[in-house]
Amino acid sequence: MSKVAFLGLGAMGSRMAMNALDGGHTLAVWNRSDGRAQELAERGARIADSPREAAKGAEFVITMVTDDKASRSVWLDGESAAIHALSADAIAIE
Repeated sequence: MSKVAFLGLGAMGSRMAMNALDGGHTLAVWNRSDGRAQELAERGARIADSPREAAKGAEFVITMVTDDKASRSVWLDGESAAIHALSADAIAIE
């Protein structure tokens, strides 16, 4: 199965991430607040401290955040941004 990182665990993101787990994928998750990630962690997901940490080693990095500003922050802002951990063959899904 694939290594997947899921960034943003709101109403839609948390359900999509759960489907990835149910499908047998290895899952790393990140969310601005930790509460949403706990249920996924109890089912086998790894909670990351930053988007960059979640994206490290992932074949697919999926973001599900509220708007363009939040997306830019997750992907590009600062050293903790996901872009810094994408491998050359990773697929980024927005």
